[in-house]
Amino acid sequence: MDISDENLVYNHKYYKNPSASPEAFLKHSHNTYELIFFEKGKVTYFIEGKKYELKKNDLVVIRPMKFHYVDIKPGAEYSRYNIAFDENFVGKKLLGSIPEEIELVHCPENGSVADLFAKADYFASHLDEESFKELLKSLLTELFYYLKISENEFYIDSSNLSPILSNAIDYINGNLFTLRGVKEIADNLYVSEQYLYRIFQNQIKTSPKKYINTKRLLYAQSMLRQGNRPSEVFEKCGFDSYPGFYKQYVATFGYPPSKEQPVETLR
Repeated sequence: MDISDENLVYNHKYYKNPSASPEAFLKHSHNTYELIFFEKGKVTYFIEGKKYELKKNDLVVIRPMKFHYVDIKPGAEYSRYNIAFDENFVGKKLLGSIPEEIELVHCPENGSVADLFAKADYFASHLDEESFKELLKSLLTELFYYLKISENEFYIDSSNLSPILSNAIDYINGNLFTLRGVKEIADNLYVSEQYLYRIFQNQIKTSPKKYINTKRLLYAQSMLRQGNRPSEVFEKCGFDSYPGFYKQYVATFGYPPSKEQPVETLR
């Protein structure tokens, strides 16, 4: 069973020839948490300014707003579980108990985490969708408690990308709503705009401007779902005009900002 709705995604995919399905591996970011449990392949996972060479049974933890994508070696197969969910599905308190710096967990073979994903796989083919969602909520809760109590066993094994890129991302995240343009970032880092553009394109496959706008739109979406009005949100998120914000919002999400509905958040 595959589930794909606004607040929950679950699937278990095997790609014999990933290059034949490039649309499945687009660079992106979103307002949900995402877990990737890696089974097979030769892949590198990029999360903002870091990259991870994945090994069997690695668990990738991606938080909201984090830009990420997977790079698969030519000719290699790829197999993984994918679960994406909002904080309302599990609860803010439990999610907040996992240290922010944890993005990659090396899980032992045939251990607790592997068992949980195998259990999800089994019940996905034996339950109706609503029953499976309830079970998945229970399994995710168990998984996050496991991560919490096993914190000292985590191995955070990453290789930073270019220091210029890491510094640019840090500057953007620290000044997201007040940035006046890419030139401001380049000037702060003492590089040219053209050089900064090349660094972004070569290492995270997007432009600085698109990276900034995507993050702003995701924050705007989050604020709208908290009950804020579109006319207030666009300025707070750094957009110069409402028409420009409206146009980008529709292009990104497929519907106008006024269609976002407030979501009750669990504590």
